[in-house]
Amino acid sequence: MHASSAYKKLVVLLLSLSALLMVGCSSDDVEEEPMELEDFDEEIEIIKVWDESIGDGHDEQFLTLTPIIIGETIYAIDHAGELLALNKSDGEELWEVEYDEPVSGGLGGDDSQLYFATYHGEIVAVDRNGGMEQWRVALTSEVLSQPVSNGRQVVVQSIDGKVVSLNAQSGKLMWRYDSNAPVLSIRGTASPVITDEFTVTGFANGELVAFQNITGAPVWSNSIGTPKGRTELERLVDIDGQPVIEDDVVYSVSYQGKLSAIHLPTGKEIWSKQQSSYRAVDLGFGNVYVSTAKDVVVAYSQSTRTEVWRQENLKFRQLTAPKAFGSTTVVADFEGYVHFLSQIDGRFMGRVHLDSDGVRTPMLISDDMLFIYSNSGDLAAYKIAL
Repeated sequence: MHASSAYKKLVVLLLSLSALLMVGCSSDDVEEEPMELEDFDEEIEIIKVWDESIGDGHDEQFLTLTPIIIGETIYAIDHAGELLALNKSDGEELWEVEYDEPVSGGLGGDDSQLYFATYHGEIVAVDRNGGMEQWRVALTSEVLSQPVSNGRQVVVQSIDGKVVSLNAQSGKLMWRYDSNAPVLSIRGTASPVITDEFTVTGFANGELVAFQNITGAPVWSNSIGTPKGRTELERLVDIDGQPVIEDDVVYSVSYQGKLSAIHLPTGKEIWSKQQSSYRAVDLGFGNVYVSTAKDVVVAYSQSTRTEVWRQENLKFRQLTAPKAFGSTTVVADFEGYVHFLSQIDGRFMGRVHLDSDGVRTPMLISDDMLFIYSNSGDLAAYKIAL
């Protein structure tokens, strides 16, 4: 292996092991200890509806094996390839398949198939009704992100900055895009988001790009992060969170860059705000919610970009991406505590503890339930009592 390549891989590994808390900050920054949790008067009752063990979960690997909900079924996979289909309302197991191979990327899916990535750099398609393998395709590098599908094509980004679109039925390559990858990057890549017309994804170089689904031709590109500083660490501007689209507006944020609202058809920036995060944002109550790189939860107005509130009492607790749920914004942390914040002012409204090994995977919402997949493989469904 070439020396520079080996150095890059080593640094990227160190970034993941340090949980990405302070990497890339200036030399004036000092790493701080996670804030201790304080007691508060709970305003809501949070009910655990069911929970189920999904093998060994991430098996102490720095992964985000996101489950997927399709119709009335939730599908989840662990690091060793144990794939389960569960009834989302009560957690009843519908079927299980053990692939006995290391899995690196979370689940994607459509009406007929599920898709996951292996550590061998392969995308595997399986039947949604029983888990039988349909096809597999070798890519150029490892995949840590979640494949996405519109039923006609499957789109995925690998860690070498390449995006490929595969025919959903055959796995045949439709198109490929090679980004200009930086020397160093945070371990992780953004999952694309796919609409009827466009595929949108972010890259480690800070670019957010929209592609035409059929041809893969770039429609527009917008710089969400611009590298600054003297060292490669200071110049990290990765976009690692999946973009969010609402009413033809794309919301995305980069590490050491900015939070931006972009017009989907044209790529024109509607507004932006200096911010740093390597997680996805979420929307609710007319706000955009961000878990910053220092684990401050901030709400910005979607229409005016002004700050509505911020919650600083979870600093350095390695928060997940925020999720708007009912009247709350939910984040989970490295100790497995799940925090329910008011969407109005960010105050603590409730808290539950799921798993002492922590939570890293983005949470899911379907109907009136919140689904959380912990690092050790506990998949749980919660409701807020009315």
